Amino acid sequence: TTDEGIEGVGEAFFVGGPSSITAAMIQDGYAPLLIGADPFQSSVIWDFLYNRTRDQGQKGLPISALSAIDIALWDIKGKALGVPVNKLLGGAYRHRARVYATGLYEPQHVPNIKEALVAEALGYKKAGFSAMKLKVGYGIETDMDYVQAVREAIGNEVMLMVDANHAYNAAEAIRLARRMEAYNVYWLEEPVPPEDIDGYVEVKGKSNILIAGGECEYTRFGFRELITRRAVDVLQPDLCATGGFTEMMRILALASAWNVPVIPHVWGTNVGLAAALQLFAVLPNFPERRFPAEPLFEYDRSPHPFRDKVTHEQFVMKEGYLDIPERAGLGVTLDMDYVREHAVS
Repeated sequence: TTDEGIEGVGEAFFVGGPSSITAAMIQDGYAPLLIGADPFQSSVIWDFLYNRTRDQGQKGLPISALSAIDIALWDIKGKALGVPVNKLLGGAYRHRARVYATGLYEPQHVPNIKEALVAEALGYKKAGFSAMKLKVGYGIETDMDYVQAVREAIGNEVMLMVDANHAYNAAEAIRLARRMEAYNVYWLEEPVPPEDIDGYVEVKGKSNILIAGGECEYTRFGFRELITRRAVDVLQPDLCATGGFTEMMRILALASAWNVPVIPHVWGTNVGLAAALQLFAVLPNFPERRFPAEPLFEYDRSPHPFRDKVTHEQFVMKEGYLDIPERAGLGVTLDMDYVREHAVS
């Protein structure tokens, strides 16, 4: 909150523990350093906070917490000027986002897992999704059963991606990727552990399926090797984890210089979704060409009541697209009654 009463909101993506530890990092670690700071000096603030914690805070929780602060600062700037964040970042290449459904996790307590996955996939297709992502990483044979069942159900006109959440080593991932080629899988996400850059390079070099990754990486320093070694075909930084808008724009510049496409990872509440849509508006085309390919936007459809109820505004997909908010700042306001009811700190 500024001395003029303008409130900014941000979100941190951190799955390594309870949300209270992220809140403590923000409130006890960073907030005291922000008293009296000018929100319009967001780059200066980002570098100051990063340098205060860089000895042990180059990745993980400190950067996720810094992401939330940075996003909130940009929200404040947009509200102060009465413009959406995308205008402050240089203007919108697009005003809506073609979404793909993230879901299709292995369901629990169902008589037949494959039948449940097929029903879910057909539901997404009926709802208007032109692309969807299937969770894999359960073992190669099980993965192939799921891929085959879903692909045969939805047909070839719907784009299908898979996400292994770094379940395999390079040799296993190569075997899986080669077998999935027959089912027109568009990309294999996080085939190997995030630390295994050599593994990414090996899998990418021996697969005809695009290799995606990066949701577990932080800051331009972390993404530098993924980009310069061409370890992935699709880079997936998460705005709410990798440093917020300030650092994300630096990552985009680096990716653009090596012509590596960026399709951000998006998973959280409506606050993170709104912020990601503002970023998506300014996402440059990779590569820049006369008729650029339309990028995809991740839209989590798994059960997540808190995601939708935390803001007054709701997002509604229309014919496979989400509109990018044109209201000031991020374009959303918190439902503080709901937030207080579920607050941990």
